[in-house]
Amino acid sequence: MNKISDQEILELYNKNESFTSLYDMKCIALNTEEGTAEFLFDIDKKFCNPTGDVQGGLLSGMIDDTMALAFIMKTHFTKRPPTIEMKTNFLYPTRPGKANGYGKIVKAGKNLVFLEGKLVQNGKTVVTASSTGVIVDMPGARTNQLTAKK
Repeated sequence: MNKISDQEILELYNKNESFTSLYDMKCIALNTEEGTAEFLFDIDKKFCNPTGDVQGGLLSGMIDDTMALAFIMKTHFTKRPPTIEMKTNFLYPTRPGKANGYGKIVKAGKNLVFLEGKLVQNGKTVVTASSTGVIVDMPGARTNQLTAKK
């Protein structure tokens, strides 16, 4: 695949219906050279527990996607990092509504990648996470779906 700009990758992710997520998330900033990505989540109230806070398992999934996508986008959709270990810290309750997710590549080796992420709501960091992923090829059919311009 030819080298494409960060802006083109961001637009490709946001436009391509083949890449769907459980969460309503849009990529709003990307720096593949630094290995960082920012996403805007619009968290639905259906993800809340009986107390009205967003359920922790769903928050873990959101931050996991954010971290993994920073790596996937850096590789231009050619590699993916299935998570083999993840630690999530819930600092404050997260409510339905807008939140920003930040993913960052800490270090990528030949076989493993170390990632960090955080979720920020109303200017406050509500969730932090770190993970280790094993680097594998993106399935060819999936790569073609992701990079097909519509």
